[in-house]
Amino acid sequence: MTSFQMWLVSVFVSVKPVARMMHTAWGWPLAESLHFIGLSLLIGTIGLFDLRLLGVARGIPIAALHRLIPWGLLGFAINAVSGAAFLLAEPDQYVYNPSFHFKVLFIAAAGFNALAFYMTAYRGVTAPGAAPDAPRLAKIIAAVSLSLWIAVIVAGRLLTFYRPVPCQAPEPGFLATCIPGFHDTYWK
Repeated sequence: MTSFQMWLVSVFVSVKPVARMMHTAWGWPLAESLHFIGLSLLIGTIGLFDLRLLGVARGIPIAALHRLIPWGLLGFAINAVSGAAFLLAEPDQYVYNPSFHFKVLFIAAAGFNALAFYMTAYRGVTAPGAAPDAPRLAKIIAAVSLSLWIAVIVAGRLLTFYRPVPCQAPEPGFLATCIPGFHDTYWK
């Protein structure tokens, strides 16, 4: 896996136009701002929908709140693009960062959780005349969703606190959390 990580970093480093744009005076701050806007859209809509499934604001029909989900998907798309820009600008600081590994894991789990919702509970909670209280399965999925998105936020915030440094001997094992084989010509 370490060799795959090293290959991935070398591929990302080769995308120089994004790195150049990100390292301008406004590149990184603009991407951070877009990432925050995307996060606000994502959590603002998905979080609100999850809370409704858990029983908050029972006066609002679940189907009505579900119509906000496209805004959450737009937020996710904004975050995917701005996050990719961060990754391409500083690949070693993400690919070898254990917090980034967890963030990607939590995002994937949240995606599978959403898929589980749409495959099992969606029709029952958004159908015309559906009960105002969501069934137990929908509540479990909503609680897992909220937990996973909070975990994504925490892991994202911890990225700056777990910056990888060059590895000391011996080289890393299965998954590198330090920068293996680091040398100055690597970045040229």
